[in-house]
Amino acid sequence: MSGNSVATSKRELTQPSRRPAAGQLKDGSSWRRELQKNWQLYAMALPGILVLLIFGYGPMFGLSIAFVDYSPARGIMHSEWVGLEWFRRAFSNPMFWTAVRNTLTIKGLQTLIGFPSAIILALLLNEVRIRWFKKMVQTATFLPYFVSWVIISSMFRNILGSSGVVNQILVNVFALKPVNFLTDPAIFRWVVVLQDTWKWCGYFAVLYLAAMTTIDPALYEAAEIDGASRWQQTWHITIPSIKPMMSTILIILVGFLIDTGSGGGGTFEQIYTMYNVSVYAAADIISTFTYRLGLGQSRYSLATAVGLFQSVIAFGLVACANRIMKRLGQEGLF
Repeated sequence: MSGNSVATSKRELTQPSRRPAAGQLKDGSSWRRELQKNWQLYAMALPGILVLLIFGYGPMFGLSIAFVDYSPARGIMHSEWVGLEWFRRAFSNPMFWTAVRNTLTIKGLQTLIGFPSAIILALLLNEVRIRWFKKMVQTATFLPYFVSWVIISSMFRNILGSSGVVNQILVNVFALKPVNFLTDPAIFRWVVVLQDTWKWCGYFAVLYLAAMTTIDPALYEAAEIDGASRWQQTWHITIPSIKPMMSTILIILVGFLIDTGSGGGGTFEQIYTMYNVSVYAAADIISTFTYRLGLGQSRYSLATAVGLFQSVIAFGLVACANRIMKRLGQEGLF
């Protein structure tokens, strides 16, 4: 190596590497140049960004209602500031804590039963070799996802009501007493849990089946050559391969333990279209409690405070679950 080359190499090692200046990308091009180069892509993304800003972040201004004595006549800006008064009133309300307990109980049971049910269904469908039968079962289990909770509640009222099909069979065929499926608080809670599993099991099973399609077939072939049974292949190949999908779905479901709105599996719609006064003690959740406060009793500030508390706790649960999954070596959401 020549002396000039050695000197040049020493200068390259001793000189600090140039970092991109503020407003520049790593390749040195400016953000303006990047925007001009790919303006078509940014233009395509603009409508979605605007929808997110307007309907996702715009309504967050209304959260300030939780800190004022809101009156529709005065408006948010001219209402009296009360600080955390509405949170104090919510925490001192026994019905609020009943709703919290019911929310955690119902969503906890739904997660405890629904989460493994979808995995088991996906694993069973993955082992089916008769294609027409596999498609038929997959379609039948996936169809409830597309049915609204209003229609589902009507179906279950006709099936489990006091004069429904099930009670008619119990009375006329088996000579038994009718069962109050929809008015007994203890039974109603399990009806809600199993109803939710029936609706969402096929949907999540499709996600797991999609993850299974990415598994290398050579792994199964090697395991079969080594004498592994189908159960051993499932336990040591299939399940470990879909763990990232399992951890992602579990993190999301943990967030829905307290957030039961439309994003939380539609639990609000499910409960609201199914429950009645006789099961309030076991079925009244935070979302229905907030709905009654806001639209039923016009206590907007108190309802907003309860909803804000619900959202903050849900975010905290997601963050904790995400951190735990990462500590366990699994992929997280962020």
